[in-house]
Formats: sequence, structure tokens, C-alpha cells
Amino acid sequence: MPHERRARLIAQAHMAARQAGLNDEERRAVQHGVTGLASCQEMSVRQLVMLLDHYARLGVGVRASAPEAPGEFGGGPTRWQLATIERLAWDQGWEGGLEDPALIRFVRRTAKVGHPRWLTRRMASAVITGLRRWHGQRARR
Repeated sequence: MPHERRARLIAQAHMAARQAGLNDEERRAVQHGVTGLASCQEMSVRQLVMLLDHYARLGVGVRASAPEAPGEFGGGPTRWQLATIERLAWDQGWEGGLEDPALIRFVRRTAKVGHPRWLTRRMASAVITGLRRWHGQRARR
């Protein structure tokens, strides 16, 4: 599943560059400027999302796809909740996003489940609130 999302993000990055009217050389220069890497194949999910956020700020109509939410229709977390948790994890410096061991430990302490994808919507809200509070506390120090 993470590999499918990464492939989708790479395709979205190329589509966004085309919509912005960039040729290959310009696209690689933008990619390098935003992420430090000229090739999307070398980028992490976080770097691809950062690149797509950059294009969105420029007015391109392509947005980064959110992580898959297997329980979205059965009370599990929504894609928006998983995307928010992922971004908050990155803000904490947890580069692995939803798969980062530090986030998984935080989810275990906060929601008493073993992985962010197993959260209910209510649990996901509690995790989001907890991460935002923690991030706020760290910012005030």
C-alpha cells in the first residue's frame, strides 16, 4: 500500500509540473530547489508531498493524495485524518510518517492500538489533538 501511494505521488508530481508548463530541465530544477533531489524516484513520500504542496501554492490544481484509509466506511480513520497525522508526525521530526516507530509508540500510548491505520475516527481525533498539543509545547520551549 505505501508503494502504491508513492507511485501515485510521483505521477501527480509529473502531472503538476506539466500543468505548470515546465519542461524536463525546469521540472528537475524545481524538484531540486524544493527537496534537494532532482529525481522523483529518489524522493521520500514526505518530499513528494512537499513538492506537490509547492505546486499547489503556485496555483496548480493537483493535490497530494492522502494515505489510504482501509476502514473509512467502517468507522476507521478518514483519509484526511491519516494525512493530518502523517503531517504532524513529520512536524515532530518523525521522517517515517505513518510507519515511523515513534509515531506508532505515540499511538499505542494515546489510543491503545498498535498502528495508526487501526484507529477509529474518535481515536484518530485524540491522536491529532495530542500531536498538536505536543508540537505546541515543543514550539513554546
